[in-house]
Amino acid sequence: MPGSTPATSSASSSSASSPGSVAGHPRSKAADRLLDATRDALLEGEGEVEMSDLARRAGVSVGLAYHYFRNKAGLLAAVIGAFYDRYDAVANQRYDGAVDWSTRERARLEATIDFLYADPMAPLVLGRMSRTAEVAEAEQARFLSMLDLSRRNIEDGQKRGFIPASIDAGIASAAIAGACRMSFIQAMRARQRPDAGQLADQLWRMIAGALRLSA
Repeated sequence: MPGSTPATSSASSSSASSPGSVAGHPRSKAADRLLDATRDALLEGEGEVEMSDLARRAGVSVGLAYHYFRNKAGLLAAVIGAFYDRYDAVANQRYDGAVDWSTRERARLEATIDFLYADPMAPLVLGRMSRTAEVAEAEQARFLSMLDLSRRNIEDGQKRGFIPASIDAGIASAAIAGACRMSFIQAMRARQRPDAGQLADQLWRMIAGALRLSA
């Protein structure tokens, strides 16, 4: 999630919703078409959608759309949740434990930025929709678990001798998470995005400084 630190997370977090069900119902092709239609409509309409239009796009009745997602907020939450699932899969992917901590986490940061630059929903979720209730709820549901992952990963770096033991892992993870989140949002909102490599360099220098990394 934006707000977690992709450069300091080492394990996968669980999603708040099951990928095999929607609003308590088994997933179906109709539900998948509704999700696809909603994502496309959001991208085309810059965040504005109506339930009747989404049902028409998906080729289902409005009643069936409400059956699966209860309301428009539920449908939006499912699409936004799917974006954060993709984000988490990249930011929290496991790397070879034998790899140098700094090398591993720099690679994680670069992979996360590449994902955000490539996923068409990223500018919408982190930009125009970032202040909506659906996005705020999705972030809140994941934030604490992601911070815990970040803290534990910093502690792992301390145990392995890459990060000084004097660093408070909890404070450091929160500070880095906030800086990364706001940097990602700024990049997504910018009329001209900063170069992905330059963004990674700048954020990594901040992370390395905060954790007093030797390299």
